[in-house]
Amino acid sequence: MKIKPQLLKEFLEKKKMSVAGFACELEVDVSEIEILLNGEAVEVETARKFIYYVTADEAQHLIDWEALGIENPLAYKPDEYGGDEEN
Repeated sequence: MKIKPQLLKEFLEKKKMSVAGFACELEVDVSEIEILLNGEAVEVETARKFIYYVTADEAQHLIDWEALGIENPLAYKPDEYGGDEEN
């Protein structure tokens, strides 16, 4: 999983959380958070902890889907739900 580094920085600032504090909350090494902040990919276990902590709704906006080469599976697609307005 790769995160958009600037959005993660903004998330941490909004939550008034340091890199070390966030690592502690996720129960991962600080180096794992630094990897995310460098725009690099982390392993599945760190990704799971990240998504669980920030929730899928928030994580979908932080994940760099383009860098991963996949479409956001949580994105709203009007044509799939029979309408063109988001509810």
